[in-house]
Amino acid sequence: MLLTREPDVVLTFLPGPDRKRSATAYRYRLTYRAEDDTPGCVLLWDVAGGRLLYQIALERDEAGALHFHCTCADAAFRAQGEGRFCKHVRGLLDIGRHGAAEETPSCLGLSA
Repeated sequence: MLLTREPDVVLTFLPGPDRKRSATAYRYRLTYRAEDDTPGCVLLWDVAGGRLLYQIALERDEAGALHFHCTCADAAFRAQGEGRFCKHVRGLLDIGRHGAAEETPSCLGLSA
């Protein structure tokens, strides 16, 4: 994980879009943070580094449970149906795990 000078941006390395799945830098930029605890979109990130720009949303349902959604093809056609996350969401969660040892980066929107 690499923190940037922009408070809402963090970089990490994920398997890239090429056939060799070479390590590629991916940028997560927090673009939206809800100001209350109502159901709906809680946090929204733009993800760049692969072939296309993707978005990850963290959604709160009526019961208060949180759910991740990614706009990539893997998430839409395979991962969610198989009960797993795509590499973009896994990368975001890994950033939070690494940041937990010190302080969770503010760009994750999950800091206290």
